[in-house]
Amino acid sequence: MRAEQCRDSGFNQRADIVVDGVDQNETVAGYQSARIALRAIAQGMTVEERYAFALSVGQELVKNWWFSACDRETVSLGLRRAQKISPGGDIDAPIASLAESMGALASHLEPEIAAYQIGLTYTYLLPPSYRSSHGIFYTPPVLTDRLIQLAADSGVDWATCRVLDPACGGGAFLAPIAKHIIAELPKCSPRILLENISNRLRGYELDPFGAWLAQVALDVVLLPFSAKAGKKTPNLVKICDSLQKNPPRDRFDLVIGNPPYGRIRLSPDLRDKFKRGLFGHANLYGVFTDIALRHTRIGGVVAFVTPTSFLAGEYFKNLRALLGNEAPPQHFDFVAARKGVFDDVLQETLLATYRRGGDRTAAQVKELHFASNSSLSIVPLAQLTLPSDPSTPWILPRAIEQTDTVKRLQAFKHHLVDWGYTVSTGPLVWNRFKDQLHSRKAKNRFPLIWAESVHTDGKFEWKATKRNHKPWFEIRDRDKWLISKQQCVLLQRTTAKEQHRRLIAAALPSTFIERHGAVVVENHLNMLKPLDTKPLVSAEALSSFLNSAAADRAFRCVSGSVAVSAYELEALPLPSPDALDGLQKLIDAKASRAAIENECSRLYQEA
Repeated sequence: MRAEQCRDSGFNQRADIVVDGVDQNETVAGYQSARIALRAIAQGMTVEERYAFALSVGQELVKNWWFSACDRETVSLGLRRAQKISPGGDIDAPIASLAESMGALASHLEPEIAAYQIGLTYTYLLPPSYRSSHGIFYTPPVLTDRLIQLAADSGVDWATCRVLDPACGGGAFLAPIAKHIIAELPKCSPRILLENISNRLRGYELDPFGAWLAQVALDVVLLPFSAKAGKKTPNLVKICDSLQKNPPRDRFDLVIGNPPYGRIRLSPDLRDKFKRGLFGHANLYGVFTDIALRHTRIGGVVAFVTPTSFLAGEYFKNLRALLGNEAPPQHFDFVAARKGVFDDVLQETLLATYRRGGDRTAAQVKELHFASNSSLSIVPLAQLTLPSDPSTPWILPRAIEQTDTVKRLQAFKHHLVDWGYTVSTGPLVWNRFKDQLHSRKAKNRFPLIWAESVHTDGKFEWKATKRNHKPWFEIRDRDKWLISKQQCVLLQRTTAKEQHRRLIAAALPSTFIERHGAVVVENHLNMLKPLDTKPLVSAEALSSFLNSAAADRAFRCVSGSVAVSAYELEALPLPSPDALDGLQKLIDAKASRAAIENECSRLYQEA
């Protein structure tokens, strides 16, 4: 079975073309075919077997890459020893043969591309739970090149800079930066060049295989100089936990990388250490941003690939304040696609640079489109001037069609509180109360409102048709806090940028509450509740406005994740409540949706 899968991978069929023609695109395509075949084998393994298999294949790839690179340079140098990597175990002869071909062909690729393809193969084979919990997702070379260019545009001088990647993975940034340094120092002797780079490049990495791959990638870049100098490349990558590292006395000119993402529970000591950038739950990439600032000299640059969620989310408001006050942004590049950027990840991605101790000048905002596997098209969007309070959401366009919207939003100073509303999450986390969900009405049971009750057309329809959904919730004495007796506007809490609308709202009819006495709202819905009995804007007008294309365009300039959070809703700039008389009249007259859309657009046109 395994031998057949390897033979059918398509890799060997492409190999002759690649070796004879040195066609990098064909090599990359061959790697993808081989990865698919190898992962099919790994999927039948236990977690322990799969981890060992990933290590075995990865080590074979690196070994064969290194010795093939030495053959191409006609030198004989030993492979750097892999530190702290447990033995992967034996692999079948057909798989070993495939790994040998893949490793050999890697020497025909640019070192950073070879390291990425090998790293991608390793991560492809890892148990998904291990990969996710350790944040092992390598950066595509096309994004690496772009972020390095942004760092140069922000003032980094490759001839002199000291550089750190605090989560260096497979060396995605260190290897190409080494090439930039080499290009800037053409007259250096090989020995001096090796000493120069050894004094200026550093990488930290928690995953031992990733650290080894990063160091071997640097060894391959520097192989011609090592051969001439008769000296091995120094060890520039340290296996360590960056959260535990304190900055050296001499800070770095550039801290660059793609830090791990995901919520993390910090120890009390670490939470205290990073408290200046934390609010509520800690996210790894936010902590790494703080680490980067600590390791960067005044006037130096931080260049990171991160999710976009920090731009507006409440959990990142202290991080925004920290960046705004200590390291204002210089460049923002939004990656247009969420899918296909990082393998197996659906993520809105941002490339950004910041200057520590810099002035709050306008940051350049652009949008990136993948034109092919090896190129990007870059669309200028706008310039961002931070708000006077940088902890508040940074409202900026993510796409060309949002640039005019952002300009108009700057003129609007009202928010939901001025309309007479506050926002809270539906209180019921249903899977904590499974035994209180029922299919039939009875004493002390109230309607349970799920997100499916809020239709995309803005109508409310009480329903519970999806798996695990039931229409009634039984209230016990300790659960009375779950009851809602007030009319409100319900709004779905999770929507994606690919959806036609991010804001999907419906007014919960007062007649429905009167008929049942109360309701229980599940936590996949936001509740926009009146602050008093007569808000300035009716629930029907609020619901109609939120469901409009105009409000959707505005919200997309605020939100940085799939969550439609209460914090972001309350930060959304809105027209004056005094301007909504016309919308209310249309609603009272049961006007067409088109007429209501036109009125909502007009409201956002006029400051």
